[in-house]
Amino acid sequence: MPSPIKCIQGDGSDMTAKDCLPAQGEAAPTKCSQAKFLEYTGLAAGQNYACGACAANSGATCQDCDGKSDAACNTKIETAESFKCYDYEVKGEKLIKKETSVTCQRLKDTAIKCNMPGTAADKTYSVKNNGCGPCVEADKTSKKCADCDEGECNSAFAVTAFVLPLLAAFYFLL
Repeated sequence: MPSPIKCIQGDGSDMTAKDCLPAQGEAAPTKCSQAKFLEYTGLAAGQNYACGACAANSGATCQDCDGKSDAACNTKIETAESFKCYDYEVKGEKLIKKETSVTCQRLKDTAIKCNMPGTAADKTYSVKNNGCGPCVEADKTSKKCADCDEGECNSAFAVTAFVLPLLAAFYFLL
């Protein structure tokens, strides 16, 4: 009988690899699984470290790997320091920055990015990922979205979208 694979198991409070033994009458697991990291959001909720493949139709929240007998493959995902961005909401006919910024999560090598309504955004535009992460390319090209690369840098939409065009108009009037 081959050696059982090792997987990290449980909620992540104990990151020690443990043997994955088959349940009575079942085949030995060949995969380990864990929560998927959703860029700028964090680890998907409701998924623990486990022996066995991800459940069917759980690809959005779970990732698995081929188990090994000498070490766990479902190790902790390396992340970088979190940062904050602002989300926007429609009030009346305008997109307005929300008072409180949201926390954005990122992988170790992921750059800080916040997004906000661009100069062509109207009340039908929806800010992506609560303001965390870059713009979708089509929205950026159509000027419905703008992005920046520092924490809480997306608070300037109100100034950029409304005051700067007004200042430009005054400039041309002079």
